Amino acid sequence: MPQIDAPTVVEHRAQQREALLDGAEQILLEEGHSALNFGHLGERTGLARNSIYRYFKNRDELIAALCERDMPRWLEELRTAMDAAPDPDARIAAYVSIQLRLVVAGAHRLAQLLGDAPLGPAVRARINALAYRPAALLEPELHGDPDARLAAQLVQGVVNAGVRLLHSASIDDVEPLTVALAQTLVASRRA
Repeated sequence: MPQIDAPTVVEHRAQQREALLDGAEQILLEEGHSALNFGHLGERTGLARNSIYRYFKNRDELIAALCERDMPRWLEELRTAMDAAPDPDARIAAYVSIQLRLVVAGAHRLAQLLGDAPLGPAVRARINALAYRPAALLEPELHGDPDARLAAQLVQGVVNAGVRLLHSASIDDVEPLTVALAQTLVASRRA
């Protein structure tokens, strides 16, 4: 019988699941998508390959769970920065700036690695659904706009374009323009 390293079986399983997610993230970041398999993950975490299947049915499910684990951290940083902003323009600036700065800090690297990975349609749908969560934080800024959800997604599209520009331009060049475009878009919807 395996040794349980927690006060309860439930806590042990939660710890094991986190260790698997941490190990998967390390493999993805260090070696790329093609290196992630349950045999390699088992070596990395000290779990038998067949034990990993108790937590995740397949590699795609593991990857989706990893993305779903990281999104709340990203959203909390966004929410905190927006809540601290004194006015609507500052909240939009915070929304844009935090996302760009998280990307520069490397917090978006996993998403970049998985963008081109051969994933099944179900897991791709789960990951794509996560991409809509940040824009929901903008909807209150678009109060009264009958198309608030769509407008928030368009603002997120401006942020995504800024993220792509970070590959060839500095944050100091990209951030002010991206903030200004997002603020202009939101202001036009409030009028």
